[in-house]
Amino acid sequence: MSKDKLIKEGVEAERILDNEIFKKALKNLTDEYIQHWLQSRNIDDVKLREDLHKAILLIPQVERHLRIIAEKGKITKHEINKLKNPR
Repeated sequence: MSKDKLIKEGVEAERILDNEIFKKALKNLTDEYIQHWLQSRNIDDVKLREDLHKAILLIPQVERHLRIIAEKGKITKHEINKLKNPR
């Protein structure tokens, strides 16, 4: 992937992570999954509870991957700036 593309994707990932609607959506989704999980009381709901648990654990992974993309973009931009302006 080109350095320009890494930087652009990093900026976009940062924008997404800083977006209040995105933050709210992740929180609401997590809260919704937890509520469904807590309300599943039937012994036959084992698979449902396990699926909800997996879904709850995946939400932070999405955020983590966006943070990785954002950091790669920042690092790439910093490296380019260092090459352009050596000290």
